Amino acid sequence: MHDISTLSQTHDVVSETRTSHNRLGVSSDKEALSLFLRRAARRSDETLRRYTRELVRFTAFIRKELIKGYADITVADVETYVHFMQAPWPHWRQPGIDHNNPQKVYFPNPVKPGKSTDQIITVLSSFFSYLHTTGYLQGNPVSGFDKTGEKFARGHSEPRYFFEDEWQALLDSLTSYPEKTKRQQQEKARLHYVIAITYGAALRQSELAHHTCKNIRTDNQGDLTLEIHGKGRRLRTLPVNEHMLQAIIQYRRFHGLSDFARDSFPLAPLLCPATPNAESYRSMTPRQIRKWFSQFMEHCARRVEPQDTDLANRLRGKTFHSLRHTALSHLAKVMDIEDLSIFAGHESITTTQQYYTPEKHRLKQLTRDHGLMTSR
Repeated sequence: MHDISTLSQTHDVVSETRTSHNRLGVSSDKEALSLFLRRAARRSDETLRRYTRELVRFTAFIRKELIKGYADITVADVETYVHFMQAPWPHWRQPGIDHNNPQKVYFPNPVKPGKSTDQIITVLSSFFSYLHTTGYLQGNPVSGFDKTGEKFARGHSEPRYFFEDEWQALLDSLTSYPEKTKRQQQEKARLHYVIAITYGAALRQSELAHHTCKNIRTDNQGDLTLEIHGKGRRLRTLPVNEHMLQAIIQYRRFHGLSDFARDSFPLAPLLCPATPNAESYRSMTPRQIRKWFSQFMEHCARRVEPQDTDLANRLRGKTFHSLRHTALSHLAKVMDIEDLSIFAGHESITTTQQYYTPEKHRLKQLTRDHGLMTSR
Protein backbone atom coordinates (compact mmCIF):
# COMPACT_ATOMS: atom_id res chain seq x y z
CA MET A 1 0.00 0.00 0.00
CA HIS A 2 1.20 3.57 -0.65
CA ASP A 3 2.49 5.49 2.33
CA ILE A 4 0.53 8.72 2.26
CA SER A 5 2.68 10.16 5.04
CA THR A 6 5.49 10.64 2.52
CA LEU A 7 3.51 12.87 0.19
CA SER A 8 4.52 16.20 1.68
CA GLN A 9 8.14 15.05 1.98
CA THR A 10 8.38 13.84 -1.59
CA HIS A 11 6.41 16.58 -3.32
CA ASP A 12 7.14 19.72 -1.35
CA VAL A 13 7.24 21.96 -4.40
CA VAL A 14 3.98 23.69 -3.50
CA SER A 15 2.53 24.95 -0.29
CA GLU A 16 -0.22 22.74 1.11
CA THR A 17 -1.37 25.11 3.81
CA ARG A 18 -5.00 26.18 3.53
CA THR A 19 -7.55 27.78 5.74
CA SER A 20 -8.98 25.47 8.41
CA HIS A 21 -12.42 27.13 8.14
CA ASN A 22 -14.07 24.09 6.57
CA ARG A 23 -16.10 21.18 7.83
CA LEU A 24 -13.17 18.84 7.32
CA GLY A 25 -11.26 20.62 10.05
CA VAL A 26 -7.95 20.22 8.21
CA SER A 27 -5.47 22.76 6.93
CA SER A 28 -3.44 20.92 4.28
CA ASP A 29 -3.88 18.72 1.22
CA LYS A 30 -2.02 15.94 2.98
CA GLU A 31 -4.48 15.96 5.89
CA ALA A 32 -7.45 16.13 3.52
CA LEU A 33 -6.21 13.11 1.57
CA SER A 34 -5.54 11.14 4.75
CA LEU A 35 -9.03 11.87 6.05
CA PHE A 36 -10.66 10.82 2.78
CA LEU A 37 -8.71 7.56 2.69
CA ARG A 38 -9.72 6.75 6.26
CA ARG A 39 -13.30 7.21 5.09
CA ALA A 40 -12.67 4.92 2.10
CA ALA A 41 -11.26 2.27 4.44
CA ARG A 42 -14.69 1.88 5.99
CA ARG A 43 -16.04 0.59 2.67
CA SER A 44 -13.64 -2.27 2.01
CA ASP A 45 -9.95 -3.11 1.88
CA GLU A 46 -10.12 -3.30 -1.91
CA THR A 47 -11.67 0.18 -2.12
CA LEU A 48 -8.93 1.56 0.12
CA ARG A 49 -6.22 -0.08 -1.98
CA ARG A 50 -7.64 1.27 -5.25
CA TYR A 51 -8.35 4.78 -3.96
CA THR A 52 -4.93 5.03 -2.34
CA ARG A 53 -3.12 3.98 -5.50
CA GLU A 54 -4.97 6.38 -7.78
CA LEU A 55 -4.99 9.40 -5.48
CA VAL A 56 -1.35 9.06 -4.46
CA ARG A 57 -0.11 8.93 -8.01
CA PHE A 58 -2.45 11.73 -9.11
CA THR A 59 -1.13 13.87 -6.26
CA ALA A 60 2.45 13.02 -7.18
CA PHE A 61 1.81 14.09 -10.78
CA ILE A 62 0.19 17.45 -10.02
CA ARG A 63 2.92 18.33 -7.53
CA LYS A 64 5.81 17.21 -9.69
CA GLU A 65 4.65 18.27 -13.16
CA LEU A 66 2.00 20.97 -12.65
CA ILE A 67 3.40 22.49 -9.45
CA LYS A 68 -0.12 22.69 -8.03
CA GLY A 69 -2.17 21.72 -5.02
CA TYR A 70 -5.76 20.49 -5.04
CA ALA A 71 -7.28 23.99 -4.89
CA ASP A 72 -5.59 25.02 -8.14
CA ILE A 73 -6.63 22.04 -10.27
CA THR A 74 -8.78 22.85 -13.31
CA VAL A 75 -10.73 20.78 -15.83
CA ALA A 76 -7.85 21.32 -18.24
CA ASP A 77 -5.45 19.84 -15.68
CA VAL A 78 -7.64 16.76 -15.37
CA GLU A 79 -7.62 16.47 -19.17
CA THR A 80 -3.82 16.71 -19.14
CA TYR A 81 -3.61 13.98 -16.52
CA VAL A 82 -5.91 11.65 -18.45
CA HIS A 83 -3.82 12.01 -21.61
CA PHE A 84 -0.67 11.51 -19.55
CA MET A 85 -1.76 8.29 -17.80
CA GLN A 86 -2.77 6.78 -21.15
CA ALA A 87 0.77 7.45 -22.42
CA PRO A 88 3.02 8.09 -19.38
CA TRP A 89 6.25 9.95 -19.96
CA PRO A 90 9.35 7.72 -19.77
CA HIS A 91 10.64 8.94 -16.39
CA TRP A 92 7.30 8.09 -14.75
CA ARG A 93 7.61 4.50 -15.97
CA GLN A 94 10.92 4.08 -14.16
CA PRO A 95 12.00 4.12 -10.51
CA GLY A 96 13.35 7.31 -8.98
CA ILE A 97 10.35 9.67 -8.89
CA ASP A 98 9.87 9.25 -5.14
CA HIS A 99 13.13 9.93 -3.29
CA ASN A 100 11.73 8.37 -0.12
CA ASN A 101 10.89 5.18 -2.03
CA PRO A 102 13.39 5.14 -4.91
CA GLN A 103 12.33 1.73 -6.25
CA LYS A 104 8.70 2.73 -6.67
CA VAL A 105 7.32 2.99 -10.23
CA TYR A 106 4.16 5.11 -10.38
CA PHE A 107 3.03 4.18 -13.91
CA PRO A 108 4.54 0.83 -14.95
CA ASN A 109 1.99 0.56 -17.77
CA PRO A 110 -0.29 2.93 -19.67
CA VAL A 111 -3.93 3.06 -18.56
CA LYS A 112 -6.25 1.84 -21.30
CA PRO A 113 -8.87 4.27 -22.66
CA GLY A 114 -12.47 3.42 -21.89
CA LYS A 115 -13.51 1.57 -18.77
CA SER A 116 -10.08 1.58 -17.07
CA THR A 117 -9.76 5.33 -17.51
CA ASP A 118 -13.35 5.90 -16.38
CA GLN A 119 -12.73 4.00 -13.15
CA ILE A 120 -9.88 6.36 -12.30
CA ILE A 121 -12.00 9.39 -13.17
CA THR A 122 -14.67 8.04 -10.81
CA VAL A 123 -12.11 7.90 -7.98
CA LEU A 124 -10.93 11.46 -8.67
CA SER A 125 -14.50 12.74 -8.91
CA SER A 126 -15.43 11.09 -5.62
CA PHE A 127 -12.40 12.64 -3.93
CA PHE A 128 -12.91 16.17 -5.25
CA SER A 129 -16.66 15.99 -4.60
CA TYR A 130 -15.88 15.15 -0.98
CA LEU A 131 -13.48 18.10 -0.68
CA HIS A 132 -16.04 20.39 -2.31
CA THR A 133 -19.08 19.39 -0.25
CA THR A 134 -17.12 19.72 2.99
CA GLY A 135 -15.99 23.22 2.08
CA TYR A 136 -12.31 22.44 1.64
CA LEU A 137 -12.48 23.39 -2.05
CA GLN A 138 -14.72 25.81 -3.94
CA GLY A 139 -15.56 23.35 -6.71
CA ASN A 140 -15.01 19.92 -8.24
CA PRO A 141 -12.90 20.13 -11.42
CA VAL A 142 -13.76 16.53 -12.33
CA SER A 143 -17.55 16.91 -12.16
CA GLY A 144 -17.91 18.00 -15.78
CA PHE A 145 -15.37 15.60 -17.19
CA ASP A 146 -16.80 13.26 -19.82
CA LYS A 147 -16.41 9.53 -19.45
CA THR A 148 -15.82 7.51 -22.58
CA GLY A 149 -16.06 3.91 -21.42
CA GLU A 150 -18.85 1.39 -21.61
CA LYS A 151 -20.45 2.45 -18.33
CA PHE A 152 -20.94 6.01 -19.51
CA ALA A 153 -23.88 4.94 -21.64
CA ARG A 154 -27.25 4.72 -19.96
CA GLY A 155 -28.05 1.31 -18.57
CA HIS A 156 -25.54 -1.51 -18.56
CA SER A 157 -23.61 -3.24 -21.28
CA GLU A 158 -23.72 -7.00 -21.40
CA PRO A 159 -21.47 -8.51 -18.74
CA ARG A 160 -18.22 -10.06 -19.91
CA TYR A 161 -18.98 -13.66 -19.03
CA PHE A 162 -17.65 -16.82 -20.66
CA PHE A 163 -19.65 -17.81 -23.71
CA GLU A 164 -20.54 -21.48 -24.04
CA ASP A 165 -17.50 -22.47 -26.12
CA GLU A 166 -15.19 -20.43 -23.87
CA TRP A 167 -16.61 -22.01 -20.71
CA GLN A 168 -16.25 -25.50 -22.18
CA ALA A 169 -12.64 -24.72 -23.11
CA LEU A 170 -11.98 -23.69 -19.50
CA LEU A 171 -13.56 -26.88 -18.14
CA ASP A 172 -11.66 -29.06 -20.61
CA SER A 173 -8.38 -27.33 -19.73
CA LEU A 174 -9.09 -27.88 -16.06
CA THR A 175 -9.70 -31.60 -16.61
CA SER A 176 -6.68 -32.13 -18.85
CA TYR A 177 -4.24 -29.99 -16.84
CA PRO A 178 -0.90 -31.87 -16.67
CA GLU A 179 0.00 -33.81 -13.52
CA LYS A 180 3.50 -35.10 -14.26
CA THR A 181 5.30 -33.10 -11.58
CA LYS A 182 4.43 -32.36 -7.98
CA ARG A 183 4.07 -28.67 -8.79
CA GLN A 184 1.64 -29.44 -11.61
CA GLN A 185 -0.39 -31.64 -9.26
CA GLN A 186 -0.48 -28.81 -6.70
CA GLU A 187 -1.54 -26.30 -9.33
CA LYS A 188 -4.26 -28.51 -10.78
CA ALA A 189 -5.71 -29.08 -7.31
CA ARG A 190 -5.62 -25.35 -6.57
CA LEU A 191 -7.20 -24.42 -9.89
CA HIS A 192 -10.13 -26.75 -9.32
CA TYR A 193 -10.58 -25.56 -5.72
CA VAL A 194 -10.44 -21.81 -6.37
CA ILE A 195 -12.54 -21.87 -9.53
CA ALA A 196 -15.14 -24.12 -7.88
CA ILE A 197 -15.45 -21.76 -4.89
CA THR A 198 -15.50 -18.62 -7.03
CA TYR A 199 -18.06 -19.97 -9.48
CA GLY A 200 -20.17 -21.60 -6.78
CA ALA A 201 -20.50 -18.42 -4.73
CA ALA A 202 -20.00 -15.83 -7.53
CA LEU A 203 -17.29 -14.13 -5.49
CA ARG A 204 -15.31 -11.02 -6.34
CA GLN A 205 -11.53 -11.45 -6.28
CA SER A 206 -11.18 -9.22 -3.20
CA GLU A 207 -13.82 -11.31 -1.41
CA LEU A 208 -12.02 -14.51 -2.31
CA ALA A 209 -8.68 -13.16 -1.11
CA HIS A 210 -9.95 -11.95 2.26
CA HIS A 211 -12.05 -14.90 3.41
CA THR A 212 -11.19 -18.31 4.83
CA CYS A 213 -12.90 -21.44 6.12
CA LYS A 214 -13.51 -19.47 9.32
CA ASN A 215 -16.25 -17.64 7.43
CA ILE A 216 -18.17 -20.87 6.86
CA ARG A 217 -20.80 -21.38 9.54
CA THR A 218 -23.75 -23.60 10.35
CA ASP A 219 -27.14 -21.87 10.34
CA ASN A 220 -30.19 -22.61 12.49
CA GLN A 221 -31.30 -25.36 10.10
CA GLY A 222 -27.92 -27.08 10.28
CA ASP A 223 -26.88 -26.02 6.78
CA LEU A 224 -23.45 -24.64 5.95
CA THR A 225 -23.30 -20.99 4.89
CA LEU A 226 -20.51 -18.69 3.78
CA GLU A 227 -20.56 -15.22 5.34
CA ILE A 228 -19.05 -12.66 2.98
CA HIS A 229 -18.12 -9.11 3.92
CA GLY A 230 -18.32 -7.71 0.44
CA LYS A 231 -18.23 -4.47 -1.49
CA GLY A 232 -19.23 -1.48 0.60
CA ARG A 233 -18.84 -3.61 3.76
CA ARG A 234 -22.17 -5.27 2.98
CA LEU A 235 -22.63 -8.64 4.64
CA ARG A 236 -24.29 -11.44 2.72
CA THR A 237 -24.82 -15.06 3.68
CA LEU A 238 -24.46 -17.62 0.89
CA PRO A 239 -25.40 -21.30 0.93
CA VAL A 240 -22.52 -23.77 0.66
CA ASN A 241 -23.97 -26.43 -1.62
CA GLU A 242 -22.67 -29.95 -2.11
CA HIS A 243 -20.49 -28.97 -5.10
CA MET A 244 -18.66 -26.32 -3.09
CA LEU A 245 -18.37 -28.53 -0.03
CA GLN A 246 -16.83 -31.38 -2.03
CA ALA A 247 -14.33 -28.97 -3.60
CA ILE A 248 -13.29 -27.84 -0.12
CA ILE A 249 -13.04 -31.39 1.21
CA GLN A 250 -10.99 -32.64 -1.75
CA TYR A 251 -8.53 -29.77 -1.58
CA ARG A 252 -8.09 -30.04 2.19
CA ARG A 253 -7.46 -33.78 1.81
CA PHE A 254 -4.88 -33.01 -0.87
CA HIS A 255 -2.93 -31.07 1.76
CA GLY A 256 -3.43 -33.70 4.44
CA LEU A 257 -6.00 -31.75 6.43
CA SER A 258 -9.28 -32.81 7.99
CA ASP A 259 -12.26 -32.80 5.63
CA PHE A 260 -13.59 -29.60 7.11
CA ALA A 261 -12.83 -27.26 9.98
CA ARG A 262 -13.62 -23.63 10.74
CA ASP A 263 -9.99 -22.61 10.52
CA SER A 264 -7.93 -20.01 8.68
CA PHE A 265 -7.45 -22.15 5.57
CA PRO A 266 -7.84 -19.61 2.72
CA LEU A 267 -10.29 -19.63 -0.16
CA ALA A 268 -7.48 -18.37 -2.42
CA PRO A 269 -4.36 -20.17 -1.16
CA LEU A 270 -0.80 -19.87 -2.33
CA LEU A 271 0.52 -22.95 -4.11
CA CYS A 272 1.90 -24.19 -0.78
CA PRO A 273 -0.61 -22.62 1.63
CA ALA A 274 0.91 -23.71 4.95
CA THR A 275 3.62 -21.55 6.53
CA PRO A 276 6.98 -23.28 7.24
CA ASN A 277 5.98 -23.95 10.85
CA ALA A 278 2.55 -25.19 9.67
CA GLU A 279 0.85 -22.96 12.24
CA SER A 280 -0.97 -20.73 9.76
CA TYR A 281 -1.88 -20.42 6.10
CA ARG A 282 -1.08 -17.97 3.34
CA SER A 283 -3.50 -16.50 0.81
CA MET A 284 -3.04 -14.86 -2.56
CA THR A 285 -3.64 -11.12 -2.74
CA PRO A 286 -6.19 -9.75 -5.23
CA ARG A 287 -3.30 -8.75 -7.50
CA GLN A 288 -1.81 -12.24 -7.32
CA ILE A 289 -5.20 -13.76 -8.12
CA ARG A 290 -5.50 -11.63 -11.26
CA LYS A 291 -2.02 -12.62 -12.45
CA TRP A 292 -2.55 -16.29 -11.56
CA PHE A 293 -5.82 -16.48 -13.49
CA SER A 294 -4.34 -14.68 -16.50
CA GLN A 295 -1.65 -17.36 -16.62
CA PHE A 296 -4.31 -20.07 -16.60
CA MET A 297 -6.19 -18.29 -19.39
CA GLU A 298 -2.97 -18.27 -21.40
CA HIS A 299 -2.71 -22.03 -20.81
CA CYS A 300 -6.31 -22.46 -22.01
CA ALA A 301 -5.64 -20.31 -25.07
CA ARG A 302 -2.53 -22.22 -26.11
CA ARG A 303 -4.42 -25.48 -25.76
CA VAL A 304 -7.10 -24.49 -28.29
CA GLU A 305 -5.05 -22.18 -30.53
CA PRO A 306 -4.03 -24.79 -33.13
CA GLN A 307 -7.71 -25.50 -33.86
CA ASP A 308 -9.35 -22.12 -33.15
CA THR A 309 -7.34 -18.89 -33.02
CA ASP A 310 -10.45 -16.77 -32.47
CA LEU A 311 -11.39 -18.77 -29.37
CA ALA A 312 -7.82 -18.52 -28.11
CA ASN A 313 -7.84 -14.74 -28.44
CA ARG A 314 -11.18 -14.49 -26.64
CA LEU A 315 -9.88 -16.61 -23.78
CA ARG A 316 -6.86 -14.34 -23.40
CA GLY A 317 -9.25 -11.43 -22.97
CA LYS A 318 -11.07 -13.01 -20.03
CA THR A 319 -10.36 -11.77 -16.50
CA PHE A 320 -10.91 -13.36 -13.12
CA HIS A 321 -14.04 -11.24 -12.72
CA SER A 322 -15.46 -13.07 -15.74
CA LEU A 323 -15.95 -16.07 -13.45
CA ARG A 324 -18.34 -14.05 -11.29
CA HIS A 325 -20.17 -12.74 -14.37
CA THR A 326 -20.49 -16.29 -15.68
CA ALA A 327 -21.82 -17.67 -12.41
CA LEU A 328 -24.44 -14.91 -12.14
CA SER A 329 -25.43 -15.32 -15.80
CA HIS A 330 -25.98 -19.04 -15.28
CA LEU A 331 -27.93 -18.47 -12.04
CA ALA A 332 -30.11 -15.85 -13.77
CA LYS A 333 -31.67 -18.71 -15.76
CA VAL A 334 -33.08 -20.28 -12.57
CA MET A 335 -33.31 -17.38 -10.09
CA ASP A 336 -35.66 -14.43 -9.76
CA ILE A 337 -33.92 -11.09 -10.08
CA GLU A 338 -34.57 -10.20 -6.42
CA ASP A 339 -32.94 -13.43 -5.22
CA LEU A 340 -29.99 -13.04 -7.56
CA SER A 341 -29.44 -9.46 -6.40
CA ILE A 342 -29.18 -10.66 -2.80
CA PHE A 343 -26.90 -13.54 -3.77
CA ALA A 344 -24.61 -11.23 -5.75
CA GLY A 345 -24.47 -8.54 -3.06
CA HIS A 346 -25.55 -5.80 -5.46
CA GLU A 347 -26.36 -2.42 -3.96
CA SER A 348 -29.01 -1.82 -6.62
CA ILE A 349 -31.23 -4.27 -8.44
CA THR A 350 -30.53 -2.34 -11.65
CA THR A 351 -27.02 -3.80 -11.54
CA THR A 352 -28.52 -7.28 -11.45
CA GLN A 353 -30.69 -6.45 -14.48
CA GLN A 354 -27.70 -6.85 -16.81
CA TYR A 355 -27.85 -10.63 -16.32
CA TYR A 356 -31.40 -10.83 -17.61
CA THR A 357 -31.86 -10.45 -21.36
CA PRO A 358 -35.35 -11.78 -22.13
CA GLU A 359 -36.31 -8.41 -23.59
CA LYS A 360 -33.74 -8.94 -26.36
CA HIS A 361 -35.38 -12.18 -27.42
CA ARG A 362 -38.86 -10.70 -27.07
CA LEU A 363 -37.98 -7.68 -29.19
CA LYS A 364 -36.43 -9.93 -31.81
CA GLN A 365 -39.68 -11.87 -32.13
CA LEU A 366 -41.86 -8.76 -32.12
CA THR A 367 -39.84 -7.00 -34.82
CA ARG A 368 -39.13 -10.04 -37.00
CA ASP A 369 -41.68 -9.04 -39.66
CA HIS A 370 -41.28 -5.30 -39.21
CA GLY A 371 -39.92 -3.54 -42.28
CA LEU A 372 -40.70 -1.33 -45.23
CA MET A 373 -43.01 -3.18 -47.58
CA THR A 374 -42.99 -1.84 -51.14
CA SER A 375 -44.13 -3.27 -54.42
CA ARG A 376 -41.83 -3.07 -57.39
